[in-house]
Order: sequence, then structure tokens, then C-alpha cells
Amino acid sequence: MDAIEIVKVEQEGPDGVLVTFSDGTIAGYVVEELLDLRPVREKASGTKPYAPSFETDPLPEIDNT
Repeated sequence: MDAIEIVKVEQEGPDGVLVTFSDGTIAGYVVEELLDLRPVREKASGTKPYAPSFETDPLPEIDNT
């Protein structure tokens, strides 16, 4: 069986994302749920802080073709 991959990510409302997978399924997530999946956050060395805004920086679509 092939590995399931993320095909597309779309913004859903002010704090959610819809993820489309290669097996044809879709999952909706609220940002708070995603943050809970990674309870320990580390600052990457040599990078400046980045705080995207959905209004100014929409989520890019992922194209794995």
C-alpha cells in the first residue's frame, strides 16, 4: 500500500484548516488542536520570528504532482 500524502491545505474560517489527503479523504483541524499535537515548541536558531496573518499571508496550496 502506498503511503498517504497531503495533497492540499486550505484555510477554513479564521482559525481552521482543511487538509486533503492522497486517498481522497479530508480532515478539518482547528489551530488549537494542531498546537496540542506538538506540546514542546523549539525556537529554530538563526531565524527571525514569523507571525503570518491569514489575511495577508494565506496558506499556500501544496502541489505534489
